[in-house]
Amino acid sequence: MTKVSRALGAAMLCLGLLLSGSAVMAKQDPSMPAKAPQKKAEKPKTTTINGTVSAVTDSALTIIDGQKAEHTLAVTGETKVTKSGKDATLADVKANDVVTVEAVKGEGETWTALKISVA
Repeated sequence: MTKVSRALGAAMLCLGLLLSGSAVMAKQDPSMPAKAPQKKAEKPKTTTINGTVSAVTDSALTIIDGQKAEHTLAVTGETKVTKSGKDATLADVKANDVVTVEAVKGEGETWTALKISVA
């Protein structure tokens, strides 16, 4: 009798699990799609420009690269400036300084300097 009651108990347990799983599945709304994994925020694409400063103002930096092409970049309060590896300000950047600029493309053909490193 013990074996029969154990088998009956196991069968009832399995049946209960199956029924509860069916109830959960029935409560799911088939019209609602499963959540898609969220994408990480994409970083803006940057470019590096090496050259010599030809002009500098409070809001822009113009450099001439190795191919003699002129690049004018907007400078904001967020632009980080370093000179000889130490923190500096835009006022420390002078004409004829050799620079490496990390910039991000904005609206149209505008570029904004993120980092300016003076050699």
